[in-house]
Amino acid sequence: MPYSHFSTEQVVPLILSGLFLIVSIISFKKQATLSLVFLFLGSLGLGYFIASLDNFLILWDEQYHALVAKNLSKDFLKPTLYSQPLLDYDYKCWPLNHIWLHKQPLFLWQMALSIKLFGDTEFAVRLPSIIMHAIIPLFIYRIGKISINKESGFYGAVFFALAYFPLELVAGRYSTDHNDIAFLFYVTASFWAWFEYTASQNKVWLLVIGLCSGFAVLVKWLMGLLIFVIWSCTKFVSDLGSGFKFKSYLPMLKSGVVSLFVFLPWQVYIHFKFPKEAAYEMELNARHFFEPVEDHGESIWYYFTSGFRTIYGSGDLIPFIFLFAVILMVLNIQKKEHKLFVSFGIAFVYLFYTLAQTKMVSFPVIVAPLIYLGLGFFTDKVLSLINSKIRSVIAQQSISISLVVGIAFTALNLTKIQNSHTDWKSHDNHFRKDEQIEMNFINSLDKKLADSNYVIFNASITHNGNIPIMFYTDYIAYSFIPSQSQIETIRKKGKKIAILNLGFIPDYITKDEEIILLEVENKEQLTVTPDLN
Repeated sequence: MPYSHFSTEQVVPLILSGLFLIVSIISFKKQATLSLVFLFLGSLGLGYFIASLDNFLILWDEQYHALVAKNLSKDFLKPTLYSQPLLDYDYKCWPLNHIWLHKQPLFLWQMALSIKLFGDTEFAVRLPSIIMHAIIPLFIYRIGKISINKESGFYGAVFFALAYFPLELVAGRYSTDHNDIAFLFYVTASFWAWFEYTASQNKVWLLVIGLCSGFAVLVKWLMGLLIFVIWSCTKFVSDLGSGFKFKSYLPMLKSGVVSLFVFLPWQVYIHFKFPKEAAYEMELNARHFFEPVEDHGESIWYYFTSGFRTIYGSGDLIPFIFLFAVILMVLNIQKKEHKLFVSFGIAFVYLFYTLAQTKMVSFPVIVAPLIYLGLGFFTDKVLSLINSKIRSVIAQQSISISLVVGIAFTALNLTKIQNSHTDWKSHDNHFRKDEQIEMNFINSLDKKLADSNYVIFNASITHNGNIPIMFYTDYIAYSFIPSQSQIETIRKKGKKIAILNLGFIPDYITKDEEIILLEVENKEQLTVTPDLN
């Protein structure tokens, strides 16, 4: 039976979300506002569905983001990984350090607030992303309605709401998970506010543009100012032939000042409070463009080949369909500045990240709303052509609903979701069993130790398994076996020691009666041999 590996608890929100989205599609022509309400509810339900599939944190990034957010929930101005650095650490090594400035803080603050309200759970970590993902389709709809027509905006919004890749970011499955969803949200919000400003000339939207771009910087640094790059290029080309007019750039400058007031205070604060860590992270950010940081290097065509297929679909024709759809949309946008904005936005993002030496699959996802808008426009054109040949209103509506639902369902790719988040094909998803064994071990720790004063070593059931231990419990955990000198250092700081027995344990540990050896149930079922070095 298709999708039988989802549990009943997982299938129910999936079915409800599907019903909401179908109602949204059916009601759009006659009741657009009601349709958008159901679109939001359907998107929210899909986010809940995919976020609830894994009862553990995903390696790598989600685990680290979750732990830093948990620590921030106790002190919003002190981002830390190891809240108590008992052993020496390298502040330049973000997976092991104390003060953690490897990412800008806004998305972590959002997660921290959720954790403070709902506890140290993976669902609390994912909740802000669920909400942001559900709002983005509403931005897409408004952008499409302003620049093209409401049908294109709506279809593009539906396709984005069900798109596989953004949903997997909500679930923490792709790097850099919640950081990228938050960045996508605030960048798209700045785009939406710009379109609203061009449509109404209401200066309130200049404030919104500034706030949203500033928030985007507080998620993923200076690329958050993308709106101003696109806006300035659009303005410059639009004014060609009429001469430079400084006054016409004043709205942009006003928004820019608002943005500065949003993101600069945190930069000043961390450079005074944590100067060496802040200076190193700024230098590391700059290196991303000129060298492949942490071996994240790919070919110059990466974002147009495998990277594009990962985000938008694996079929060989997918890139050409989207390219044709976007070009067709741009050619049919009536207002020159809107035409230029969409063109410059997509072109600049892909050019910038293609030239940058550090490449990660989700970097160009910030223009996915514009690309899905292109698919929405193409769908509207196809439906208009088909409906012009058919007289029956019922037949027109049936074809429209069937086509939109078919494209949306294909974009969702439930088969791939089932493979990644269930035990359906264990040979493809062997880490899942290890993660479940690890979660069972974590849940048993309080019974085994009954004292939060323990430091746990050799916590490497999965790679960097010490990180989820520190998120779900109050124990400090390290992934390696301690040396004799490190054991003495821990004891001098008033801590007890427990060591996970995953194989070879040195004699100086087995002979030490004060050290507790922790056993793992079903250790023989682990699919990856633990690293004992």
